[in-house]
Amino acid sequence: MLLLICAIVTALFSAFAARFRRNGTDVSDLAIGLIVAALMTLLVIVVLVLSIGLDVFGILHLLYLQLVVAFPIAAAFLVIPHLLDREFRTPFLAYVVGIAAVVLALTGFWATHVEPFNLKIDRQALGASGVDRPVIIGVIADLQTERVTDYERSAVEKVLAAEPDIVVLPGDLYQLDDEDFAVRAPEFVGLLRQLTDAVDHVVIVEGDADDPEGLGSIAEDAGALFLQDEIVDLDVGGQVITVVGVTVPVDGSSSEIDPLIAEQLSANYDSDDLVVLLTHRPDPVLSVEAGSPIDLTIAGHTHGGQVSIPGIGPLVTFTDVPRAVAAGGLHLLNGQPIYVSTGVGIERDQAPQVRFRVRPSVGVITIVPS
Repeated sequence: MLLLICAIVTALFSAFAARFRRNGTDVSDLAIGLIVAALMTLLVIVVLVLSIGLDVFGILHLLYLQLVVAFPIAAAFLVIPHLLDREFRTPFLAYVVGIAAVVLALTGFWATHVEPFNLKIDRQALGASGVDRPVIIGVIADLQTERVTDYERSAVEKVLAAEPDIVVLPGDLYQLDDEDFAVRAPEFVGLLRQLTDAVDHVVIVEGDADDPEGLGSIAEDAGALFLQDEIVDLDVGGQVITVVGVTVPVDGSSSEIDPLIAEQLSANYDSDDLVVLLTHRPDPVLSVEAGSPIDLTIAGHTHGGQVSIPGIGPLVTFTDVPRAVAAGGLHLLNGQPIYVSTGVGIERDQAPQVRFRVRPSVGVITIVPS
């Protein structure tokens, strides 16, 4: 709200500075408005960094609001008087500015209020030798929310509608301050119970936003299985499915699979077993060696980049895997199948809470005999 107010004030000042000139849509007049807006934006950034500790995400959020809120407001003050004045011919520049403002405003509305809730089901299929009948794995990643709403419940319902044998959650279940956790934790317990009441096996690993102690207590209360660098064998309709849950440090200092886990896998499992690696960040797949018994890696973390530019792809993914993989979906990386979820939620706190050309999703992966 504070950043939005700053953007609106910047728009009004820059519009006034331009209208103070002769026509308000001459190139020189627009330049005055842009200079005022740039100086005010810089001033606001400095003040907020010093006063409330605005971080890089917060700066990006402010710049985003300047683009999709401040510019359209300023443009309205500059262009509308020209369009209403029948005595003078409207400058061509006014039309250009007006069209650009409308496009940016609509894009901002879509990216902020529509696409982040335009949830889809991402259906994938993979062949593996470790199964003798199809196994369905539901994936719910990165809810990363401060409270449970109908939107988060709809994500669970979409997964349950696929009648999965297993549901996995690759971390970032919530994003809460410590003081809010005690109040909100029961909501997340209730959400997980929707899954555990319907599915025999619900497995979750720690993400960047989760507190491991808090996440562990939520999982325990809901009857879900919380794995921290552990291997578990699950009986699914008479078939044994092995899930390897690994924890990647939040600072990304190490993304390799724990050597003890890797040793256990190589010693006790082979190509006749179905082994699924569950991790928050996708980076551990880079340390999976050829001949590993791991059949599939499932990860989240990237949110698909949240913003994807045509011809470029996701701008930021915070991972070392290729951007095409981080963008989401099922891929083959160095001979290893990996599924990266675009996630259900969005980055919060000071970050711009947007999605553009990256729809949120839940995954339904069907593993069939190969």
